[in-house]
Amino acid sequence: MSSIVTSILSSTVGLLWNKARDTTAKKMKDGDITDAKLREIVVRELNDVKIKIDGLSRKDLLSSYSFLQEGVQLLNVSLDKSKDKQKAVQSETQDDRGETSRMTSGDESADILNKALELSHAMGKLKIVSSESESAKKRFEEARKTATHAFCNEALNIQDRIFAAKLRVVSEILECLDNPDTAITSCLLFLEKLHDLPAVREIFSVYLGGGVKSIFSKAERVENVKSVMMINYVLYQFVSKFSSKYCSALAWPTIQLSDRSFNPICSWQEVSTRKSWGEELIQPPNKVNLDINIEVFNTAVNSRGEIVVWDDNNIEIISRTGERKVVHQFSVPSTENKEGEVIKQEIVGLALDQENNVYVVLFCETTSQNGNVDSHAVLYILDEHCNRVKHKSKLDFLPEHKIGLTLAINKNNNIVMASIIFHHRHVYVCDHTGQLRYKLEPEISGLYYASVSDNNEIILASPLYLNDAADVAEIYTEEANLKSKICLPAGHLICGVAFHFVIRKIIVLTTVRDSDSCFLHRYSETGELETSMFGFNFSGDRIPHITSHPSGPVAIATEGGNIFYV
Repeated sequence: MSSIVTSILSSTVGLLWNKARDTTAKKMKDGDITDAKLREIVVRELNDVKIKIDGLSRKDLLSSYSFLQEGVQLLNVSLDKSKDKQKAVQSETQDDRGETSRMTSGDESADILNKALELSHAMGKLKIVSSESESAKKRFEEARKTATHAFCNEALNIQDRIFAAKLRVVSEILECLDNPDTAITSCLLFLEKLHDLPAVREIFSVYLGGGVKSIFSKAERVENVKSVMMINYVLYQFVSKFSSKYCSALAWPTIQLSDRSFNPICSWQEVSTRKSWGEELIQPPNKVNLDINIEVFNTAVNSRGEIVVWDDNNIEIISRTGERKVVHQFSVPSTENKEGEVIKQEIVGLALDQENNVYVVLFCETTSQNGNVDSHAVLYILDEHCNRVKHKSKLDFLPEHKIGLTLAINKNNNIVMASIIFHHRHVYVCDHTGQLRYKLEPEISGLYYASVSDNNEIILASPLYLNDAADVAEIYTEEANLKSKICLPAGHLICGVAFHFVIRKIIVLTTVRDSDSCFLHRYSETGELETSMFGFNFSGDRIPHITSHPSGPVAIATEGGNIFYV
């Protein structure tokens, strides 16, 4: 537990200096720095901040800082005093995490919710053995209150009010270490107030839009923009690690400009690449670099934001920390060519339902009695850990030749199977046992993309290189009736579609011909365009793939191993 709290201390206090984490700690390898040493660094950072505000005659700012400093010192004492009992706490916590992990991901290091449970459980144990943690919490509470007073003081200049916002967010997070969701809810509401300040809106309007005003007070404006962006950065990272609910980057509090809404998370690169922010801040907070190549069209995302990948006969799970693990391997076909023996098999489609059960369509070739080769597709439904086959059935309605499939599972666990062969543009809808319910032929040519809405409507789209027309996506009712079409902005070509279950919108991923830039377009459930924004550059990789899960996570995978969560 100490390492988790220490990590939070490092990132939150680093916010006061516009740093994602302490630079000294960053230079050291994981095993070369103790919690005590890192907490010593945090205290040093706080002393440096004290020098920064000592000369200010702002009572609330100074009071908030003093309470924060006292709280950190008390928390450090509490951690040190519980050192002897910490091993027992960690041992018990690991037992709990092991049990929880077996119920969820099977991968302790990857399960974000388990980390939050560990934090809460360990903090509860800490309270039993140390009264200093309670005193620290009271100091953080006072720091939060006085920082709020300073933030609401309209007589202060905007730089001081932004600094008060930093103190407010840091204090709130440290005050609620035993209940991260409370801190997250309060901080997100406060973030909306920060973004809504007229001065903040004006600063970003000038910074992003330029004009005559941009000539004046440039250095101060840059520092203010960076400070606001850092608040968003640290808070988003905290939410991603410790929230019990998925928080969409697209639903993140925005800054209203004169001509558009600016999303500090999704549009991070509009700001960070303009000035030298340091290597670690060039990467957006919603981006994870896995440093491995993946076949993007063979990916899905589960409820924990992990990427599920299929490759030949293997199913792998890639954690949000980049750890790659084979969780299921279909048996290697026999080479003896006995009657009924499988001589060749290959996964041709994969999807997850809302319970994280894994649906796999396997194309198989077997030998028949007369020596001929029979080909057919088989549906497998595996549990979320891929340890157990819950159902298996032959899919007689599919062609006897191999076709790639895009799968989507609706709330009734009906399976949508869209062929990705250009001349075979059928969409099959079957129940969870693999029994065909109906087949439809959409008007559009070729089907690489299929998704389902929370109303069980079917969203279909064609790959960018097959269509130059404006209408390249269609929405069908669950009964296979065409409901509406999606029109892309002029010049855009589709490269993915997914339903976002958190904000209940259709997200269309596009690019522009001869460009390596991706864009995100948000459509209503009826297909009306609402907003568009720049996404990211995919730097020569193959076209990215977007995938979503009914519990909330939406991920965009690139061939180079970059994952963007939206």
